[in-house]
Amino acid sequence: MGLKKNLEKASTLKASKNKSGVCTELSVKEIQALLADYWGIRNNIIVPNVSWGMLDYEADLLIMNKTGYVTEIEIKRSWSDFLADFKKDEVAHKSEIIYQFWFCVPDEIYSKCKEKLKEVYPDSIGRPNIISYTDSGMLNFHGKAASYCSGKHRKLYLEEQLKLARLGTLRYWNSEFKRLREEEVKNDGIYDGALE
Repeated sequence: MGLKKNLEKASTLKASKNKSGVCTELSVKEIQALLADYWGIRNNIIVPNVSWGMLDYEADLLIMNKTGYVTEIEIKRSWSDFLADFKKDEVAHKSEIIYQFWFCVPDEIYSKCKEKLKEVYPDSIGRPNIISYTDSGMLNFHGKAASYCSGKHRKLYLEEQLKLARLGTLRYWNSEFKRLREEEVKNDGIYDGALE
């Protein structure tokens, strides 16, 4: 289903009735698309689900600006998903290549997430800011300015910038090949392997 149609569908549903505890009808991919649209794919290199080759953990979305600084966005769809992030390994979200770090959470749990971050980061230095979103696709940025990671951080070296761009290209083409395979099977009932 397309992003626009799913946004329309999601805005008509009551997410609080979702038995799995998920607070949104939007998929992670749809939230990534909203964020990519906001940051701008013409001005930034934006790559979803980055791990191998760049980080010791998986980042939901990395955004590299023209000067080589990277913003990481951790996308959460429920309160339990948000809490699980604090049980992760010590290296998660602490790479020296991450210059800014944001959590992106459903609007309905924003206040709880904000309080949890105050508890985990009593000193506001290094405390991530929050982007909240609605099922209709509205993004709300909470905080006066972008959150800068505490500790040592740096911009990407040229080789790392090219590696991130390469990972983005791999993500795109792998997704496109999968879509085309599924379309071919749907239309013909078979897949001839021409895309491999």
